[in-house]
Amino acid sequence: MHNDQKYIQFLLQNNGEGIQHIYRQFADKVVALICRNSGTNDDGFDILQESLVDIYHMAKYKDFQLTTSFESFLLLVCKRKWLNELKKRKRKEVTNVDNHVFDIEDDSHTAYMEHMVLVEKENILMELLDSLGERCQEIIKRCMVSKNQEKIATSLGLTYAYLRKKKSECMAKLGEKVRAHPFFKSNN
Repeated sequence: MHNDQKYIQFLLQNNGEGIQHIYRQFADKVVALICRNSGTNDDGFDILQESLVDIYHMAKYKDFQLTTSFESFLLLVCKRKWLNELKKRKRKEVTNVDNHVFDIEDDSHTAYMEHMVLVEKENILMELLDSLGERCQEIIKRCMVSKNQEKIATSLGLTYAYLRKKKSECMAKLGEKVRAHPFFKSNN
């Protein structure tokens, strides 16, 4: 997770002071980007606001974690949103492209795509875990949350040795399901 995740938290928590900080720090860059590419100041502020809403929705509903600078990611979202707007308006092509701004964004896009693949893997893994028996699910999930297996064994009414054996069996079953799943076969 990137240090700039704080900006995502400002959006998620509807932190007025934090959101004003985002505007103070990034609005001029976004507006300048839009103005250099056939837009107006108003277009720039509209695109900024719509982009922040999109980022909020990604964070809230897709559990997005920032892995690059917030500025790079925000500029990427704004650029794409503006290009789509220009296509809708069927206006002149983008002019005076400031390539160094767009070069920075390539890393953001790659990081975002890698993040989405990771989220997909985690979702599939949780589905496969949910397809195991209840006891295996309970053992694996508790062991994911806590490292103290002796306490887990006690809370489940098992001996520590039996818990370790059962966890090993459950993990082997889960491993078989993972290896057999088409997503993991195609990504190996």
